[in-house]
Amino acid sequence: MGRAIAAPRRTPATDATRSAAAIAICAAAAAVSRRHSKARSLAHLRSRRTIAAVVDTGRAGAALWIALVIPSSFVVHKYAGSAGAIAYAAVAAAAVARAPELPARVSDRTVFRLTLVTIVFVAAAFAAVYPIVDVRAPGAGSDDDNTLDLGASALFTGRFPYAQTTYLGNRLHHLAGSFVLAAPFAALGASALQNLFWIPLFFVAVWIETRDSRCALELAWLVLALSPAVLHDVVTGTGYASNAITVVLGLWWLTRTRHRDAAAAAWGVALASRANFLLLVPIAIGWMRQHAGARAAVRAAAIVCAVVALLTVPFYVYDPRGFTPLEAADRLLRFDALAPHLGGAVIASTIALAVAMSFGAMDAAALFRRCAWVQAFPVAAGLALASVQEQRLALSHARYGAFFAWFTLMALAAGGSLKRHEAARRELVDEREQIRL
Repeated sequence: MGRAIAAPRRTPATDATRSAAAIAICAAAAAVSRRHSKARSLAHLRSRRTIAAVVDTGRAGAALWIALVIPSSFVVHKYAGSAGAIAYAAVAAAAVARAPELPARVSDRTVFRLTLVTIVFVAAAFAAVYPIVDVRAPGAGSDDDNTLDLGASALFTGRFPYAQTTYLGNRLHHLAGSFVLAAPFAALGASALQNLFWIPLFFVAVWIETRDSRCALELAWLVLALSPAVLHDVVTGTGYASNAITVVLGLWWLTRTRHRDAAAAAWGVALASRANFLLLVPIAIGWMRQHAGARAAVRAAAIVCAVVALLTVPFYVYDPRGFTPLEAADRLLRFDALAPHLGGAVIASTIALAVAMSFGAMDAAALFRRCAWVQAFPVAAGLALASVQEQRLALSHARYGAFFAWFTLMALAAGGSLKRHEAARRELVDEREQIRL
């Protein structure tokens, strides 16, 4: 038999060396663990702060402030005057800079309950105020809901919608897509009910986009508290917010779903509500060409344009002279009085901007951001030119700020979501590298 190999003798020196090595390894592991724990805690806190996570730069904060303040400036100025409008803008700026948030100890169940309370509050405000302001008299409420009710009723009965006028004597300027979207709510009693559906649904989309219920609730509170135009739309039945949200959500769905044909058709209905939204088609197709291929982009464009044509062309062919949505262009063409073809130049410039924005790399945040730019341009031009024309601060065009504001909010949500996902990816890479070590 072979000679047995003697085990190495343990000495105090070797034991001490092994102990020192074990202690060093444990200390290094503990340090790595502490670093990762701290990183996770910071990432968690950042991801749980709506404004801090989504509005993490001065430029994004300014965009949020504009989205909140511009659409509401007309309403605030109307009821509080110039001093009130200035004070409102300052308070909104301070609130955005402060970045308020829910306490970290608030549980997800509590967030859900607070969400329900918020929805009930908005619904109660509608139930209490809408019957008071809906008196169908000049200076009280808005006839925008009456426009949608009349249009939806005409569709139900097979009549030409543009032969009617509202109780204020205004002609119907919406495209037929808005009547289609308002029809279910008109069937329930009033198209004004659509605000109670579309506004909460927008924040559901924000929750899905950011994967954070706190984010959606905090942003909803910020909008309700700092953008009076939203509650004004709710209690008067005005459809500006709902109209813009349907377009935003239709595009959001189109960029996220595999059922692109259905999403394109639905977005076509939303686009066929107002002519200014049609300018978003080139940008959306540019995004889809980059992310889904040219064939998918052309197919989606064909479906969108077919739906828009189906909802628009028959009414124009039936009575070209009575097709009153064309009169909506007068909101800009009236500036021809300042200089020949000035209004037409603004429209042409907006179209050129939309085409230019369709090129270049786009992620989801950039898509909604560019849509916001295209919708904001005619609003900004209208504010400037109206003030020059009337030789005073004229804010009538500010009420159309809702058409870009909701795109801005979605762009901020998408941008915050992308940054958080990138942080999570980097954290995972760091963990894998440590495991290899």
